Amino acid sequence: MKLEKQDMDKIVAVAAARYFTQQGWKWIDLNSNMSAIFDALDDINDQYAAYEYMSRDWYVSNSANKHIHMCEKWDELKGLVDFLKAYGPHFDFLVMDKRKSVCIASLDGNVTEEQKKAISAARHERYNVFIFRVDVPDEIDFELMQVGGGC
Repeated sequence: MKLEKQDMDKIVAVAAARYFTQQGWKWIDLNSNMSAIFDALDDINDQYAAYEYMSRDWYVSNSANKHIHMCEKWDELKGLVDFLKAYGPHFDFLVMDKRKSVCIASLDGNVTEEQKKAISAARHERYNVFIFRVDVPDEIDFELMQVGGGC
């Protein structure tokens, strides 16, 4: 069976996610969770507006969504959101080991001009940048087996 590009891209994403998990790294898929990071910033802003006697840093470090944004301080979260609004679509994962990193999952390891600009901006913001490349075959073999018997 011939694989289509979107199928191959999903395989690359699964391999990257498995690798991050095996390394014990925290990670989120930006393709499906970027808006959750934006929502976390809005939620913290709302909490702070309602109860200003606590600092924004306190709300960030005690956030129920901390596993999504992986930030400890308000400025860090605000900077992450600003960065993702500008360059997030060019990355596939946000990863946290010792430092926050962004990752491009790729079939060929090549980057577009837009991705090069995003990589430069990420480095300027002191994020590590990874390109996770996976060799996925164009075709896969399979077998469809029928199980006899029934009702």
